[in-house]
Amino acid sequence: MQWKWMASALALLPLASCAEPARFDYYLLALSVAPAFCEDEPQRKKGFAQCRNLSAAGFKAMPLTLHGLWPNRANRAHPMYCGGEAAGPFCRLPAVPLPAETRARLGRAMPAAADCLDRYQWAKHGSCSGLREADYFAASAALTERVNRAIGGEIARHMGREISLADLRESLARADPALKDAVTFDCRTPRTPTPAKRRPMLSEVRVYFERNPASGGPGRPLAFARAGHKHYNSGCPAGRAYIDTPLD
Repeated sequence: MQWKWMASALALLPLASCAEPARFDYYLLALSVAPAFCEDEPQRKKGFAQCRNLSAAGFKAMPLTLHGLWPNRANRAHPMYCGGEAAGPFCRLPAVPLPAETRARLGRAMPAAADCLDRYQWAKHGSCSGLREADYFAASAALTERVNRAIGGEIARHMGREISLADLRESLARADPALKDAVTFDCRTPRTPTPAKRRPMLSEVRVYFERNPASGGPGRPLAFARAGHKHYNSGCPAGRAYIDTPLD
């Protein structure tokens, strides 16, 4: 899954065949590395509030930000749009009703909520979870915080230089061993006009979780191999990734 979600409009999409809740096997937590996302296309720095507001201090506080929590199927036929069809710009989708405390917590974990990403993620993925909006986003924020506690500091310390994925896995093993084999790392070379920044950057961290059969929400970390992935490294040459530095 790629960060194509900031297109100017969404085409009409067919409904998946969803029960209430949809049938799925596990959850995938997708976490973004904001500087790499904002660097990927020039218009993002001016067009998106999450990029305009990005600073070194903010990045240090929350190096990994919430892209989404996705109900996934082992056969890759993932459920989507279980509440109905979605069309138009994200901010024209219905606002997600959340308690003030959850809204504030989500704003820290998902700066792109300022660009209405929460509305899109609920319409496309959350509606298939069987959870209430408040429970879905509370779980999403809590898991984002958990992963940041485990490796966020190590990522922030490497701003402007490369980091070894093996070192990140060692940090996971020390701070939160259950996460070590549940995490994969994705690198992309941004389509930036700045030649010095056309290098493979850590762009997304993905974490797999079992579906809790009692609550329907995310449960224990799930080894990525059990989700059908052969390796924790996706596109990071020689197992190393550059951590871009946000501009203040």
